[in-house]
Amino acid sequence: MLVACWNAEASIEPAVRSALEPSDPGIEVIVVDDGSTDGTADVVRRLASEDDRVRLLVLAENVGASAARNRGLELVSGEWLTILDADDRFAPGGLERLISAATTSTAKAVIGQQFWTDGGVPWITSQYDIPDIREPGRKRLADHPGLLYFVSPHAKLLHRSTWEGLRFDGRMLGDQAWIIRALLAAGDGIEVIGDDVYEWHRPPRQGRASSITTRSRSAVASGVEAAAVARRSFEAVAADAADLAAPERKRLLMTYMERLLQYDLAPHVIEALDRRDPEAATLIDAVTAFVRAMPPQVLGASGTLARDALGPLLIRWHRMNRAARAAYGRLATAVLGPDARRRLRVTDARYRVVLALGAALPLRIAGPIAQLILGLTMLPGWAARRVRSRFSGVGVGRVAVGRL
Repeated sequence: MLVACWNAEASIEPAVRSALEPSDPGIEVIVVDDGSTDGTADVVRRLASEDDRVRLLVLAENVGASAARNRGLELVSGEWLTILDADDRFAPGGLERLISAATTSTAKAVIGQQFWTDGGVPWITSQYDIPDIREPGRKRLADHPGLLYFVSPHAKLLHRSTWEGLRFDGRMLGDQAWIIRALLAAGDGIEVIGDDVYEWHRPPRQGRASSITTRSRSAVASGVEAAAVARRSFEAVAADAADLAAPERKRLLMTYMERLLQYDLAPHVIEALDRRDPEAATLIDAVTAFVRAMPPQVLGASGTLARDALGPLLIRWHRMNRAARAAYGRLATAVLGPDARRRLRVTDARYRVVLALGAALPLRIAGPIAQLILGLTMLPGWAARRVRSRFSGVGVGRVAVGRL
């Protein structure tokens, strides 16, 4: 087991203890302290003195989660590997269930279920609540591309043959390509189990004392870096998927592209527009560069690209400054291509109308009209979700875990 941590003094002990819950003497817990400035290393040293299955590597400086994990991989000696974040923990009995599934089958990768918690009502996200992820059984990534919506390293046990030689890359999104490439290497040896094995802790957001300018620069830099890492991740996955049959490869890459845009890149831009960030154009251009790097056959196969990449930004037209609106026009051209009418593949009638407006009229005219159409048609659904969330006790986009 590999645990990379930084300034995790408050959470590292329950995380490591959850990994030590099974009495199996073959378990090793390798903790890489990524240059912490608090007492994280001291806590781990104490745990190591109590249980010789714990090993600690202290890095002299903070290098980021990906680099820290790469250092830890060099120390892993076991046949199977799982990754635990320092602020999470395995659910009671969770690690044992993963190990049991791995040792009683011919699987090369075992995927359990995870749930989110902020200390209150546990939940799973709606994007995660899909059959490819939730239904138990033997699976293959090319046949079940929905697994791409669960590419965090959590709740997975991977045989050495699937990951040996792979490296984590980037300070953010650095684990996605690593996990996907390992699952591709597992072939039809992916075993999905229905047991809840992992608690993913997401505490409520706290206010920040930094200035608006500092937050803006930091957020823009993070978004630009995310777009660059997303492109590298996509290229690495595409290379490893080269041996798949052409239809399987196209579907897999299309799903991954859509997932990156919708859940990893667009949120950076949306947050920037919501706070009226003057540098939002820089983020939009970073997303545009990502889109332009996509293979034409993958772009053309997507049925949701225009909706997911353009729609959420378009309804924030009134929050865009002149530079952001110009950048949006470049993004629309990259998504739709020179012949926008022919390339429109959006099934939602609202977006067909909106994007047709964008193809037929100047952006300065089409933008406000399209924003009004989308805003009016999205209002009933938004109101309904707010009512459901109010009475269910979970946030919009979340699915309650009723039995916990």
